[in-house]
Amino acid sequence: AAPAVASGAYVLQIGSYKSQADAEAAWKSYKTRHAALLSGYSNNIQQADLGEKGTWYRLRIGGFSDKEVATALCDRLKADGGACIPGR
Repeated sequence: AAPAVASGAYVLQIGSYKSQADAEAAWKSYKTRHAALLSGYSNNIQQADLGEKGTWYRLRIGGFSDKEVATALCDRLKADGGACIPGR
């Protein structure tokens, strides 16, 4: 069975990478650096075709029920030295 995915509409984008392997490696590093804030979260890698720029892999944390919850975690990650962009 496929792992359950959180059902909220909001996500945090952590970065965008040229390959799925790069995105997965970045997630491991990011999750290790911010382990206290990210326990219980899993990554969500979204493939995006950007035309002439090629295909990129967006590294996200997903499933937030509302924008305030996503923004609050993003603020805590930034305070901990991380980068993120709230989105849908």
